[in-house]
Amino acid sequence: MGRDLMKVIAHRGGMRGEFQNSPEGVRLAAMHQADGVELDVVMGADGVFRCGHGWGRRSLLADCLKELGAGMELMVHLKGRYAQGDLRRLVDQLAGKVSLERVMFASHRGRVLDALSVIIPEDRLARFGWVPALLALRSSRRWRWCLVNQLVLTRPLVAALHRMGYRVMASCVWEFRSRKEIERLGVDGMFVNLFD
Repeated sequence: MGRDLMKVIAHRGGMRGEFQNSPEGVRLAAMHQADGVELDVVMGADGVFRCGHGWGRRSLLADCLKELGAGMELMVHLKGRYAQGDLRRLVDQLAGKVSLERVMFASHRGRVLDALSVIIPEDRLARFGWVPALLALRSSRRWRWCLVNQLVLTRPLVAALHRMGYRVMASCVWEFRSRKEIERLGVDGMFVNLFD
C-alpha cells in the first residue's frame, strides 16, 4: 500500500448485514475491484479465528481468506486483546493462505501492535484513532499507518503525518464526505462501504 495511488479498502467486505465480515462480503469487494478488504478478526474461546463485529454473524477467517481476489490486499482489524502466542498463530494461519506482504494488521490497541511488531514489520501495522495520530506527530510509534475517521481528518494533519514517515488512511465508516473530497486530503487510502 504505497503513496502512488490511493487504495480503496472495502469496509467489512460489504455493509449489508449478511455481507459483513463474510465470504460473500469478500466476494463483493472483489466484484467491485476494491484494492483490498478490511475484516474484523476475533478469537473465540475455542482459539479459532473468526470474522465478526458485535453480535452479528461470525464467519471462519479461513473461509473469508478463500474468497480474496488475485492480488487483493487484506486489512486484519484485530478486535480484543491477544497474547503473543495467539498473534503468532494468527500470522501463521494467514501466511498459509495469503502473502503477508498483502496483509496489514490494524488495532485500536497500542499493546496489540507492540506485540505484533516483534513478528511483523512496522510498515504492515496500523493504528486506529485521531488521538494516536496526533501522538505520532510527537514521537515515533511502532506502526507506520494511521487510520483516522474522515470527519476529523484534515489536509494539514495528513501532510504532517507524511512528513513524519507515516501513511494515512481515511476511515469512511459513514461516508459524510465524497470520495473526491477524501482524495483531496492527500491520503494514501480510504475505507468505503459497499452495499451491493
